[in-house]
Amino acid sequence: MTQVNVALIGCGYWGKNYLNLFDGDGIFGKAKLKYVHDIKQPSKKLPRDVTFTPNLEEVLLDPEINAVIIATPTKSHFDIVSKALNAGKHVLVEKPLTLNFEESKKLNNLSKEKNKILMVGHIFKYNAALREIKRRIDAGEIGQIKYLDARRVALGPVRQDASALWDLISHEIYIFMYLTEKSPISVSYSGEGYFNSVDDIVSVNIKFPGKVFATAYANWAHPVKERKLVIGGTKKAIVFDDTHPSEKLTIYDRSIEYLPNPNNFSEFQAGTREGDILIPKLNNSQPLIVQLDHFIKCLDGEEKCISDGEEGMQVVKILEAAEKSKSMGGAEVKL
Repeated sequence: MTQVNVALIGCGYWGKNYLNLFDGDGIFGKAKLKYVHDIKQPSKKLPRDVTFTPNLEEVLLDPEINAVIIATPTKSHFDIVSKALNAGKHVLVEKPLTLNFEESKKLNNLSKEKNKILMVGHIFKYNAALREIKRRIDAGEIGQIKYLDARRVALGPVRQDASALWDLISHEIYIFMYLTEKSPISVSYSGEGYFNSVDDIVSVNIKFPGKVFATAYANWAHPVKERKLVIGGTKKAIVFDDTHPSEKLTIYDRSIEYLPNPNNFSEFQAGTREGDILIPKLNNSQPLIVQLDHFIKCLDGEEKCISDGEEGMQVVKILEAAEKSKSMGGAEVKL
């Protein structure tokens, strides 16, 4: 495949970010945007040689289109992804994959049946800071992970089609799985809605094998924007601050140590260990560009998809279990 011809389906709040990556010469010299589809003409000027169409069938029936990027409301994902796969197109769809597990499962089966890539936009897996955290974890620098603590708050945007659980905590779920390389064993969830029928403020606890405990809090009615993740290990801890303009990672050589009690060797006493603080230098790559580049390389067989439909399906399964937990008063639900 010398050049990938792409169609962008959905050019709203997030779709415009994809549109910004393309110009008249394509992107990376490998992908060229041919269509933008939406229910109304985008306010942003389209690159040259890009056609706007309100007709989805026009896009899907064009044999020159190899792949589609779907950035529409989540409730529409199942229908549009199904049509795209049946039309023989590779698909990159924004998270979450669908709003229920059974639909996600059907899409995964369909992608395998049609032998087409189904990739989910788990964008933080393409973030340079998260990748550096993963590299240090894999190198054993922080020891065994004990806990992950995530906080994602800001004043908007407030979505009508999905709660803060599905819109925001979905990020934390795949990040937790990426860093631990484990699947959760249980989840508990509580949340409240104030502005519409969905939860605006949410709190989730997730347990992983090996006594790894993860917590995530999201609130899109908060006056101060904050995106922070703390990973605590037996040796060190790492803090990821996505809103900091330059110092996104801070590594703390600090931990709790349990030492034998000199008066009773069957008991242990806790003590703190204080060490250096390191702020590593990171590259400034844009995650959306890295994600799109990976998608294109997957189409050519150069790389294997690292945020495929299977992972998207697992995230949806955990989100559904969280909803079940809320219906049970926040009780722990086994996975």
